[in-house]
Amino acid sequence: MPTRPTSLPVIGLCLMALILEGYDLLMYGTVVPSLLAYSPWQLDATDVGMLGSLAGLGMLLGALIAAAVADRWGRRRTLLAAVTVFSIAMGVCALAPTPAVFGAARLGVGLGAGLLMPTAAATLIEFSTSRTRARSVAMGFVGTSIGGILAGVLSLWFVPAFGFRAMFLAGLVPALLFLPLMLKYLPESPAYLLAHGRPDDAVAVAAHYGLEHPVAVTAAADGHTGGLRALFGADRAAATVLFWVMTLLCLLVLFGVATWLPALMKAAGYPLGAALSFLLTLNIGGAVGGLAGAALADRFGVKPITVVSFLCAAASLLAIALSPPTAVVYVLVLLAGVGTTGTQILLNTFVGGYYPASCRTTGLGMALGVGRLGAIIGPTYGGLFVALGAGISWQLAAFAAPAVIGALLTAFVPRRNAETGSTATILASGSTGQEVAR
Repeated sequence: MPTRPTSLPVIGLCLMALILEGYDLLMYGTVVPSLLAYSPWQLDATDVGMLGSLAGLGMLLGALIAAAVADRWGRRRTLLAAVTVFSIAMGVCALAPTPAVFGAARLGVGLGAGLLMPTAAATLIEFSTSRTRARSVAMGFVGTSIGGILAGVLSLWFVPAFGFRAMFLAGLVPALLFLPLMLKYLPESPAYLLAHGRPDDAVAVAAHYGLEHPVAVTAAADGHTGGLRALFGADRAAATVLFWVMTLLCLLVLFGVATWLPALMKAAGYPLGAALSFLLTLNIGGAVGGLAGAALADRFGVKPITVVSFLCAAASLLAIALSPPTAVVYVLVLLAGVGTTGTQILLNTFVGGYYPASCRTTGLGMALGVGRLGAIIGPTYGGLFVALGAGISWQLAAFAAPAVIGALLTAFVPRRNAETGSTATILASGSTGQEVAR
């Protein structure tokens, strides 16, 4: 019996890439106490915060590079380059002899991650149907939370026994096994193939993966309009600016909390193992929030669910600041994960679905690029509060405030124009390709 065409293999490959990326980025919080205690380097809280921010700077650069070149390189080549870059950088982190080399490698990790995220989001959108767009993106981007969960689990054993270097080495080994699979099986998107004069291949890919439309944009919108200028045309300027600020605020909260949560919990009197387990709980919440939020977004719309998700982050952080019982703290940290990583997954769907395919990666890359300012600011923002001696309640409240602002801005995103994200089959249904293009 012939198998039904499905895009699940593409979602699976993006999921694996994002698991690696999520581990590489979110594991940093698990090694913060170890870095502070590593006597050869003599780092203080501000130093560790700055090193954490370098990954955010790399993500900014990577996202801007993706915005500039991914629509020309293609999704496939950009994804392969991204995984290669951040995997090599993880190996350098594991062997770094000095904080300077370590910081340069963290910049490289961020560079690869910045390339990956907008390109993966565009790929997932282009290999989904209109009814399952948010769920397809969430199924891939839940990988960032799974990577964080793996980091939290491994840290409970690796950090006390082997120190911070083992955590970085553990991020390199799976990538060496995964890259050959990605090279062999990852296809190019039909939208990219059509835009580059390969209509037969575009139809073949669409048929092979069971897409309901070979190309999910009109010829006029996708064939002639692209680049940064397209983000401000067709009455998209207000939405574009709002997306940039919303992403910045979300990533500030996400990376700030992920970096400093174990240290904050340890300062509150929890032992190191328990403090690290809070980071694990945070990432479980991100996975649950991403999948649940996507299901709700496909049913009720991505905009109102994103507002609720931002508010979930703010409310849970403020509640933790009230020092409730430990069991309640775990529930609240879980909800904080829903409202941080879960919100970012929703934003990827919101932004990617707002723009046509000709400028989709540009739109996502610019939103994530500008948003990486938040990832840069977040760890340093938290480190400054630690260095100033602010109480834990004030530190958590400081991270709740940007989430509230993010919710308010989301409510003001205008409705998209009729042609933005419109769907039309612009290839003859009887056209065929000789092979599935990659």
